[in-house]
Amino acid sequence: MADYEILIYTNSRGETLVFSPLSTLHTNVANDVTGLGDISNTIFTSSSMAQDGETYIGQKFDIRPITIKGTINSTNKDTVLEIRRKMQKILNPKLSATLTYVYKTYTRVIDVKAEDTPVFARKAVFTTFTIKLTCCSPFWRKDAENKDDIAAWVAEFEFPLEIDATDGVEFGYREPSLIVDVYNEGDVETDMRIEFRATGTLTNPLLLNVNTGEYVQINATMQAGDKITVTTKYGEKGAVLLRGTTETNYFRYVDVDSTFMQLAIGDNVFRYNAASGLDALEVTIYHSDKYLGV
Repeated sequence: MADYEILIYTNSRGETLVFSPLSTLHTNVANDVTGLGDISNTIFTSSSMAQDGETYIGQKFDIRPITIKGTINSTNKDTVLEIRRKMQKILNPKLSATLTYVYKTYTRVIDVKAEDTPVFARKAVFTTFTIKLTCCSPFWRKDAENKDDIAAWVAEFEFPLEIDATDGVEFGYREPSLIVDVYNEGDVETDMRIEFRATGTLTNPLLLNVNTGEYVQINATMQAGDKITVTTKYGEKGAVLLRGTTETNYFRYVDVDSTFMQLAIGDNVFRYNAASGLDALEVTIYHSDKYLGV
């Protein structure tokens, strides 16, 4: 477990670069990297004649710029040229990427795009580099999604196994709760991915936010094995049915009064329902909580 900060850049092809005090790309993350913690906020206001001050309308967080400066830790010219070529290839601005921050067991991830190819400068002994990244979504997240089951089967089968001749053995049981508290520990509200799964025939599955009265309902019949995924992320909102191996756009089956709900900071209480076949419905909520800095 390293007691120093590490940054790992991974492009959409799975190629990586590691920046740390012990890396070939020597970088003191605390001193040589900017934009990891600070984020700009824009406030929108309006003003009328004779009004003192202005009226608040809204606000938004701006994109996050990140700059990484470091040194190629080699004095061999051939090695330096090879590393430069590798950096140019991996930091291709046309490829999407993620930047992962690691300190001991603490990990955060953010989506990034390289603004330009790296800028290199030959110094007296070593070659330095400057990398500029842009995060269109300025929020950090954990490296894995949070998962909250509202209705699902809970496994009971475990080893060592002892089967009673009279009572047999229970392999699992259905969680009876219709309500779950989904906790958003992030710094801002966040989107979610809702999965409705059918173990039998059911109609009009619904997920209700008990706190706000908002809901998502699919006006359709589900068969055993069906999975409908509703995404509430801005720019990616939609619903998709997976039946067997076939995916079908189900946006037209989303109830017109439905809301592509966001998770508020803190507690969010949800309840599921169906017009018929409630016992055949399983619901899972996936979410990535968002943080303003590392």
